[in-house]
Amino acid sequence: MTILCFARTRRQQAGRPRPAAAWPMRHATLVLSPLLAAAVLASCKDSNVPFLTAPTQVAATTVGIQNAITGLFSAARNDISNYVTFMSTFSRDAANFTSTEPRYVTEGMGLIPISNTDQFFSSSIWDIEFRNAKFANQIVATLPTVTPAYSPGDAAAITGVVQTMKALQFMMIAETRDTLGLSPYSIDVTGTVPAPVFCNKDVWLYIVALLDSANVSLQTAGPNPLPITLPPGFASVSATAAPSTTPGAFAAFNRALAAKAGLELAYAIARTAGSGTAPTPTSAGTPFGPALTRADSAMHASALFSPGALTTPAPGGFTDDAFGVYHSWSAQSSDQVNPINGEIGTLAVLWDMVTDVDTANDARWHAKFAVNPNIVQEPSFAAAASPFIYAYYPTVATPIPIVRNEELVLVDAQIQLGLGNLANAITLINDVHQQAGGFASPLTIAANYVAVRNALLKEQRVSTILESSEDRTIALRMYGMATVSDTTWDATSGPDAAAVAGATAALGAKPTDLHTLVDPPPSTETDGRGGSYTLTCSAAS
Repeated sequence: MTILCFARTRRQQAGRPRPAAAWPMRHATLVLSPLLAAAVLASCKDSNVPFLTAPTQVAATTVGIQNAITGLFSAARNDISNYVTFMSTFSRDAANFTSTEPRYVTEGMGLIPISNTDQFFSSSIWDIEFRNAKFANQIVATLPTVTPAYSPGDAAAITGVVQTMKALQFMMIAETRDTLGLSPYSIDVTGTVPAPVFCNKDVWLYIVALLDSANVSLQTAGPNPLPITLPPGFASVSATAAPSTTPGAFAAFNRALAAKAGLELAYAIARTAGSGTAPTPTSAGTPFGPALTRADSAMHASALFSPGALTTPAPGGFTDDAFGVYHSWSAQSSDQVNPINGEIGTLAVLWDMVTDVDTANDARWHAKFAVNPNIVQEPSFAAAASPFIYAYYPTVATPIPIVRNEELVLVDAQIQLGLGNLANAITLINDVHQQAGGFASPLTIAANYVAVRNALLKEQRVSTILESSEDRTIALRMYGMATVSDTTWDATSGPDAAAVAGATAALGAKPTDLHTLVDPPPSTETDGRGGSYTLTCSAAS
């Protein structure tokens, strides 16, 4: 039996991140100081969510902890369908054209604003992630009372695993909200005063610190076997806790996430008024160097990062990367099926994406895409859909990547680009282009910021489409490229010109592209704050 604790009341936080000592204290102090407050762990109430009917207490036994871990990893998948579909629509890679719900297209593709009251986009990545974070706290808080007692090393290993999964949940929220911020301390509130909502850069500082704290626990546990069983999608990191450079260590997954989080922190600082200069379509801006350096160190400390191990996918089928970590699914009773597989009938690849890919020669294209056998629904907007569907999740049990080597190589190329190491970035981009794309010759990329960034975005698009990293949407924000890259409703020729005509007829006027890239918090979150949603931001760097 899986034991879950998913109360909607958001209270305490256990398993708190240790401050990242190498961070400048003017960044770390404000964000991390609430972590020093005493925690009061309250019992969870029974869930009112119909399918979460299991007991809400974590039993203080090794079996109880294992059941709780199984529940946490299972619940961490619950919003993957929304996250992947919505974020891929923001980047104009794919959209769900279904006659029963036009908002997949109209809100997701920037034709109308996303409403924070319609409980569609705005509430899609929110309460489940907060509940999972609170559940992670409860698991960690239960560890000292378990009978028979865990050894200190085993308790540290479990703590590191749970904190890493908690960070992954906050990463999902932060990546959908971006500059709209979030309140990671909402699960701490013990009174009636809501916890502060932190700005984007402080949210990412919190996440980086949480991952670093989890890594300290994993390193403390060392090379001993993990005392818990993880889902099959985590097979590449389920042997030991650490060290992160050793294949099979969970710390390798932690460091891969830390590299991604550090990259996002560096650009969040640059994009915060008074903290740096945001990139533009023609300029690099000033991503925060120390964050990029730490991100690069984290990446190279992960056994999942191996540019030399990149392979070319076979046509027409999913390739399980031995250097990847996945959300796994199955058709077994009480399990979940791959949710993107269930959308194949209506999830169409957009022309905006297709025209950006070498569909004749790229091995990734031939592995991932097929001709759409279905008539595209939503006729008013259907012309934006290409004749192709994403066919890389062919069964209900096909895994969905969380991180994998091909993606991580491109993330490190982003880190190198941010650091100004253009030659390094070009090498990494060509590693992916040739080894994953199957091209015999490298790309000729001019050694300037714009050329390297553009090449990176093209490779990233076909390499990571509809994976739960959603790196392209994140990159478009970081680089200020939405108005340049998302061109569907601005087209005057080519296949998207028909999409513009259809949208014009449906809307009664030529569409204005809002270039939507963020998912606003739902009105319920604002209502719980007395109608106010004000960001708290630490001092400028």
